[in-house]
Amino acid sequence: MGSRIAARIAEAGHTVTVWNRSPAAARSVAEASPSITATSSAREAVAGAEVVVSMVADDEASRSLWLDPETGVLEVAGAAVAVESSTITRGWAVALSEAATSEGVSFIEAPVVGSRPQADAGALFVLVGGEVTVLDQVRPVLDAYAGGVHHVGPVGAAAAMKLGINGLFGMQVAAYAEIVGMLSKAGIDRSEAVGLLGNLPITSPGLQRILGLFESGDFSPNFPIELVEKDFRYLSQLADDANAPTPMVKAASAVFAQGASGAQAELDIAGIAELYMQQ
Repeated sequence: MGSRIAARIAEAGHTVTVWNRSPAAARSVAEASPSITATSSAREAVAGAEVVVSMVADDEASRSLWLDPETGVLEVAGAAVAVESSTITRGWAVALSEAATSEGVSFIEAPVVGSRPQADAGALFVLVGGEVTVLDQVRPVLDAYAGGVHHVGPVGAAAAMKLGINGLFGMQVAAYAEIVGMLSKAGIDRSEAVGLLGNLPITSPGLQRILGLFESGDFSPNFPIELVEKDFRYLSQLADDANAPTPMVKAASAVFAQGASGAQAELDIAGIAELYMQQ
């Protein structure tokens, strides 16, 4: 996802410097565009930058990237605007914003909704939490890869909304996998079931794509199950903090926890269907 975002920003006329924990991944991104340069350290990547965009796996990776005493980039960000686009907890988004403020760095959170096809097309749905004045500063960068930029509220609001959206999608994928598996065991041809479910008015385009993957068995990771499971853990934490009942979230969370602990961990979210194919 990050590589595709970097490419779109470069295509919009911006000069981009990238860093990745895997040097080969960063070099691959840089080789695709003369406007992109790869560096060997995160701090080198942010030197002189006007906007710093982070997209990593979780709270721990984000904390390390921004605040590690030896390699963290926040203390060298200078006048740059820090943009955290990872899917993280609301609590960490707020804490990171406070850390940025203490360093004199402007900050917004801007997680994205969509997958690799939307990133390639510059059509990601960007959720923003933070001050509108800061959003206005970085909007030309966000617009390079966004189909829409939506200000949700103060810092933490976008993190919460992103977790809610991912949870809603995950619950639907788990439900469709369960139903397709059940129908197959009840003697309904799987292709017939997938075809019919895919043409119902209740089935969104995103779920139509998932059903196609159920049928093809192509579970190459766009949204790996191990990250889906992480998002459900964060969503459950958000619900507990809000004292909100979430029985469906808990049920889907258990399904993806099972997948993440087994052979499905690195498969795409659609690969959760394997749990029902095997049983």
